[in-house]
Amino acid sequence: MEKSIVNEVVSALEAIKSYGQPGFWILLVLIVLVLVIAAVVYQRIATKRSQTASKTAQENFESIAADLRKRALEVKKQDEGLRKRELEVKERKQQQVLKRSQRALKGSVSHTITLGLTGKRVPNNENK
Repeated sequence: MEKSIVNEVVSALEAIKSYGQPGFWILLVLIVLVLVIAAVVYQRIATKRSQTASKTAQENFESIAADLRKRALEVKKQDEGLRKRELEVKERKQQQVLKRSQRALKGSVSHTITLGLTGKRVPNNENK
């Protein structure tokens, strides 16, 4: 089949050549123009495909970046929550220590008052 196409093209060129030189050159110029137009169209299609691929890659990159920002924000919120809980635990422990100290002080004061009311003398540390 390829040989028949080549034979047809050759016979068409010979027929045009038989009409004289100007027709042959006009045909040759037309063929070159068709080839140039085909090359330009192919280049545009290739450029479009490349731009589409580039645009898709950019969109994917932006999507990934947005996901990473979202995850970073979530991690930040979790960290803030953990810090808040740690502070609450620390405050509770300090309050417990303070309450124990207050109870111990109350007990000591009550004991001292009780001893004072019963007439017993509380030993003074300065006399020792």
